[in-house]
Amino acid sequence: MTYVYLFNAALLAACLYALWAGGAPERATALVFIVAAALSYVVPYQRFHAVELPLLLVDICALAALTAIALIANRYWTLYVAAIQLLTVAIHAVKAYEPALAFWMYNGVSSRLAYPLLILLAVGVARHRERLVRQGRDRAWSFSHRG
Repeated sequence: MTYVYLFNAALLAACLYALWAGGAPERATALVFIVAAALSYVVPYQRFHAVELPLLLVDICALAALTAIALIANRYWTLYVAAIQLLTVAIHAVKAYEPALAFWMYNGVSSRLAYPLLILLAVGVARHRERLVRQGRDRAWSFSHRG
């Protein structure tokens, strides 16, 4: 159970940092993470012995939102976030294809992929802050002319 507290602390730290110091893509990504985490805690599931459809739905919605952010953000790290989220969705497909996949592997892989997402978000915020200091502005979206 300690890993749950550790993840929640890391999620809170990364998302608060993004909401406080990040640009629009960082804040949008933090909001997706917060909503996905909250939904993951409230949806019913059966302890990973079969494909967890409610969690799959949450992961697919998060993938759609993160992909949309990656497509319009003026940031490279958002592409990596969307790609890792795609891996999270793919784990559900692996479980559907191979129902004998051990439940601890299904749960373990999908939950451990969240840590690199938080690291990428925090690094993205730090890089955003560096660009602001160095250039005075940082365009948030690929279609915008202002930061």
